[in-house]
Amino acid sequence: MRALDFDAWLLDLDGVVYVGDRLLPGVAEALATLRATGKHLRFLTNDPRPTREQLAERLRRLGIDVAVEEVVTCGWATARLLPQLGIGSAYVVGSVGLAEELARVGITVVDDGIPDAVVVGADERLDFRRVVKGSLLVQRGARFVATNADASYPMPFGTVPATGAVVCAIRLATGQRPLVVGKPEPLMFQLALETLPMGATALVIGDRVDSDVLGAHRVGLPAVLLAREAPAFPARDLRRPERIATSLAELVATSPEIPPRPVDDVRWPERVVAGVILVVLDETIEMVALVPVASSWMLPWVALEPLESFADAAERLLARILPSQPVTLTFRPELVDGTVLVSDVDGALIQLAGPVVVVRITGSMLAGGAEWREIARARQLLPADQARVLESALSALD
Repeated sequence: MRALDFDAWLLDLDGVVYVGDRLLPGVAEALATLRATGKHLRFLTNDPRPTREQLAERLRRLGIDVAVEEVVTCGWATARLLPQLGIGSAYVVGSVGLAEELARVGITVVDDGIPDAVVVGADERLDFRRVVKGSLLVQRGARFVATNADASYPMPFGTVPATGAVVCAIRLATGQRPLVVGKPEPLMFQLALETLPMGATALVIGDRVDSDVLGAHRVGLPAVLLAREAPAFPARDLRRPERIATSLAELVATSPEIPPRPVDDVRWPERVVAGVILVVLDETIEMVALVPVASSWMLPWVALEPLESFADAAERLLARILPSQPVTLTFRPELVDGTVLVSDVDGALIQLAGPVVVVRITGSMLAGGAEWREIARARQLLPADQARVLESALSALD
């Protein structure tokens, strides 16, 4: 399937359509060609500062005819999401445009008291005192929400800090992880897809692998990266684009073949850590120890501390789960077949690198949050990769 065969093009703005207040070469002609061939265009930006109306007007000043309904900003997406989470009031660390988007959906934007949420965007006129106040409100119980987590964005004179820099400051001060709304999270792409005709095929075009390409792949869409050279990523890396083009103009002119997007597990780990995962079975091999995380379950796991061995880490975790219960550790590194993903206490997804430890014990009370679950039930409760670990451990005992 060639690029021009797709029904819809989901385009990033900064670095794809314009840089600063300057339209990139050939963009006007490329967009006109797409319009003339009947393509549905949607413009997705992680810029939380303007309202959709302001952004559409900016594009019109640059010579691009666009309807407000074709624009999806992370600020607008945040405003769409918050009422679904029961958030009725917010303190805004960001622009007037972001505050306006929130107010339009009935969220009370406040400067006093403890709001339901602190919503963080970016603004050239941002007062550091608002960052400080936002940090204090998060510490006092307000939910920490980030419109996006981009570290930077391009300007004609260089790369400048973006929302992610402000988010990082509050995260470091509070120790809290934010709920992130913008790309590469799925919501903005889903909102854009909802506006397309049923069955329309969509192609994502962006200039960032960590937001545009990764975000596209997390919702199962193919992506073209606009760059001078292809980044070096492993074959399974979700940041690896289907195609590279130097510009939007080149992409439209050449309409390269876009390979089909394979069906992947689109969960994407935030980091890789060394650690061990435990398969703790009862003597009858009918029960397995699981730990609750948010609304799901997983096998117990632990990350290595500095200078700690896998055996030391496993014993440390077992002492927490099975206090005063002497056990013999059986290390089974061969049971890790492919990627094993786990979640930390904040819900962040982690790729675990290390062995499986299989433990069989004679009836014992569990501690440390672990609970016994019937193995038949555990197969349904666990994520697919952890269920495979459990099956491998059971097979190895036969």
